[in-house]
Amino acid sequence: MMNRCPGSLAGTPTLKIKKCPECGSEVEVFSNDVQVECDHCGFTVYNDLESCIQWCKYAKYCVGEELYKKLKRQRVAFIGVDNAARSVLAEALAKEMNTSPKLGFVSAGVSPVEVVDLETVKVLGEENITWRGKPKDVKRIGPVDIFVLMGPEVELPAELEKPAVIKWDIPDPRGKEPAEYRRVVQVLKQKIAELIQEVGQDG
Repeated sequence: MMNRCPGSLAGTPTLKIKKCPECGSEVEVFSNDVQVECDHCGFTVYNDLESCIQWCKYAKYCVGEELYKKLKRQRVAFIGVDNAARSVLAEALAKEMNTSPKLGFVSAGVSPVEVVDLETVKVLGEENITWRGKPKDVKRIGPVDIFVLMGPEVELPAELEKPAVIKWDIPDPRGKEPAEYRRVVQVLKQKIAELIQEVGQDG
């Protein structure tokens, strides 16, 4: 394990004060510190490793493969064209249905629009899910372990790394009656439940 974080060397380190879990003393931890020892009792205080492990390309190198595998969360991205309806429904439902701390979900589009489809927000409300997110560009969501393409017309940009790709055929409900949105929600619930079980078993 390293004492300095190579992922943060490009910027100016920032300082935060953490409390030692052992004795309660204040410990100065810079943003490029992986770990420091408490001056009072010698206890090793770690930086926010769980957060870094999810996004930093140096994480496995810093913390070691064993700890990396223990803390790394599988990141699943639901990808549509506009990120306005199907993919948003999938992300929201997956977050609601998932109970595993080892899975994380996001959605994005290959050509995202400005705002999420209004009927999508309404039907999520019927599921007691409040949605306030905006459409996201698939090129800007960071590392992904599994891409789930919402329809046959969805094609990932060639330059993206694609560790695993799953293809679904979910009809686009936009411009149709509310009943079609509700039907898509039911289809997604079934497929998401199967996906969570499958990915959990693989993990």
